[in-house]
Amino acid sequence: MKLLAIEMSRVTSLFRLTRRSGQPYLPYISARTAERYDFSNAPHSIGDLGGGKAEFNHGIFEGNAIEALEIYNDGVIVASRSDTDFIDKFIDDFVTWLEEDHAHSVIETHEINKMYESVLLVETGRDIFKPLEAYSEIVTMIESEIQESTGLNIPYHNYGLSLSADQTRNPALKPMQFRLERKEGIDFSRRHFFATAPLKTQQHLKILGRLEKLF
Repeated sequence: MKLLAIEMSRVTSLFRLTRRSGQPYLPYISARTAERYDFSNAPHSIGDLGGGKAEFNHGIFEGNAIEALEIYNDGVIVASRSDTDFIDKFIDDFVTWLEEDHAHSVIETHEINKMYESVLLVETGRDIFKPLEAYSEIVTMIESEIQESTGLNIPYHNYGLSLSADQTRNPALKPMQFRLERKEGIDFSRRHFFATAPLKTQQHLKILGRLEKLF
């Protein structure tokens, strides 16, 4: 299993920030946040900050880009095309800075307070969909029916694998699907796959590596 690119990583972290000395001046905090991480786009006015969400885009931390920082009343969501460990480090830096430089205090509000999303582009060394050949009869039927109805004679292939939690059983944080699908626009013989999982980057790669070895 070869990692070609981290397409996107996202971490949701739930907590509340308080300030015993009083409500901070939000435009000032926003400006200092944009300055600290060099965000190219940031909220500037009370109007921008009053909707329950403040969004900052395209900043930098330790040499890597932060695609988005979304601040809510009950936590933050951070996205980057980097390892999730890097995002965790950024969140720690952001919270520590607010505590030490701006007198904020963190209040933990949820027993389960983090959710990870990992989106990767990978290349496999073998046909990981080979077990799905058990559905070859269905594939043949689809090809036959398409040819009969349209005249198009074209082969179909196994395209993806999806696993999901029952979201009705998750009242708060909702983990994304585990999905492995062929990359659009790439010849299937290249074995390039678009992979998503509700996991840290390294956990995701570990499972993909194991999946490849199963077959």
